[in-house]
Amino acid sequence: MVTTREVSIDDAPTVTHMVAALLAELDGGQKQGGLDTQLAVDLLAMKERVYGFLAFTEERPVGLIMLSESAALFAGGTYGIITELYVVPDQRSSGVAMRLIEAAVGLGTLKDWVQLEVGAPRQPMWSRSPNSALYLKAGFAEIGPRLKLPLHGLAS
Repeated sequence: MVTTREVSIDDAPTVTHMVAALLAELDGGQKQGGLDTQLAVDLLAMKERVYGFLAFTEERPVGLIMLSESAALFAGGTYGIITELYVVPDQRSSGVAMRLIEAAVGLGTLKDWVQLEVGAPRQPMWSRSPNSALYLKAGFAEIGPRLKLPLHGLAS
């Protein structure tokens, strides 16, 4: 049986470990540098902007979803962004991810968010990923690619 609960600052080591595993998978198995538990502690302390849920089978953590709140005119108010979703490999296709998405939907409903959004991995990885089917099955609709501009290191 899978249970979920909100993350707390005490969960920072587990959150860091799961996000590092997610990023390594997305990067073709390459280890990720720069992830540390203190960053997770700092983010989890932003209780009005950063949220998360852990999934467990018995006492074992088997999944994580992290979200942040944003606001925009195009969305019609506040909305949630799924920033990370990870399920340990031996628990995939067992309903863990859907339970985590349900927890996120419950939070969004409670917070009166207009919608949830999620960014997809780079193409063509997205179209080959079982994640695309998961999100579509959960009711998400594709709205187009997301782009980023890293701000660290830019000249003024």
